[in-house]
Amino acid sequence: MEKELEEIIMKQLASDELSEEEKAYFEEWYKESSHQKYFQELLKIHSGIMAYSVKDHVDREKAWRKVRPVRKISRIYEVLKYAVILLLPLCIGILLFTREREKTTTVYVEPIVKPGGKLAVLTLSTGKQVELSERVASMSEQGAKISNSTNNELVYKLVEDVTSTEDVYNTITVPRGGEYKLVLADGTTVWLNSDSYIRFPVTFSGDKRQVELRGEAYFEVAKNMEKPFIVRINDYDICVTGTQFNVRDYSNESVVTTLVEGSIQLERGKQIQKLVPGQQALLVNGRWIIKEVDVTDFIGWREGAFNFKEVCLENIINELARWYDFDVYYQNAEVKNYHFTAWFRRNASIEEVIEVLEKTKKIQMRLDGKTLIVQKKSI
Repeated sequence: MEKELEEIIMKQLASDELSEEEKAYFEEWYKESSHQKYFQELLKIHSGIMAYSVKDHVDREKAWRKVRPVRKISRIYEVLKYAVILLLPLCIGILLFTREREKTTTVYVEPIVKPGGKLAVLTLSTGKQVELSERVASMSEQGAKISNSTNNELVYKLVEDVTSTEDVYNTITVPRGGEYKLVLADGTTVWLNSDSYIRFPVTFSGDKRQVELRGEAYFEVAKNMEKPFIVRINDYDICVTGTQFNVRDYSNESVVTTLVEGSIQLERGKQIQKLVPGQQALLVNGRWIIKEVDVTDFIGWREGAFNFKEVCLENIINELARWYDFDVYYQNAEVKNYHFTAWFRRNASIEEVIEVLEKTKKIQMRLDGKTLIVQKKSI
């Protein structure tokens, strides 16, 4: 029976059609809260794999269009086949995803480091996953219509009153080299930066509007004094009723919240911290550090620009790597702490970015495939 369960869960993750018997068995298994939590973790991992697959697929399509012959030929596309291997030991669940790629063309294109674009994966409450790199057909979930516009933004629109007290959740996973815009059912707009994940209710049926975020996002919250909007970040909440702010929560970095307009309240256990426009809160070693900032330095990505003012090179490179999707190797560790001031558009080529940073005469950079090699400039 355990093997049958593995196969059923694999099919559910891959959005394959289940038989009536399999569907009934899965629904019975899914009733337990521990099983629900486990399945949601599997979905997160699967969403991440899918998100990176979206970018890989789009890059190959563009590369093929560039190198195809002028003469009339049949279009030959690579067929992607995703296989999910699910192992369920007695105590620990480990999910392994493998992807088998069937190549039907001899065209080979070297990997190119280039600016990111509108890429994301939507995971519906059923577990079905939808690539958002192109326009998709309208969908519906629990009283809301979901549409993906030609402007590459996903819009949730309330079409009927929802009486259910239990929220139904969707998630959006944005890969490295991606970004996406989301409009929630209450009218709140969310801009998601590269390497980010958001979990949100299809409709907000309770007495609050709560979402969960990892990565970076800019929120323009629709005002509703009766239903506060809450962004859950690790072990603390950002509470608002209607305002604009940016929040950043990447691994190995301090959590940063920057208020642009209105007011917000940060809550962590019994700690409460309020911010006013132009203030920024950094969570360092469990404590908030509040400072006055020029907010334009921290929200430029939403407007399509990078703006660094006296920022250490390591942080700059980390930011660029998420957008251009490259790896980095430092030949001299000391250069990580060099500070730079630079500005450039997010659609600039990686060669332009390297040229700007090298003008300081402090460092040298070169690309080896998709790895950026950084070293101290030799005298």
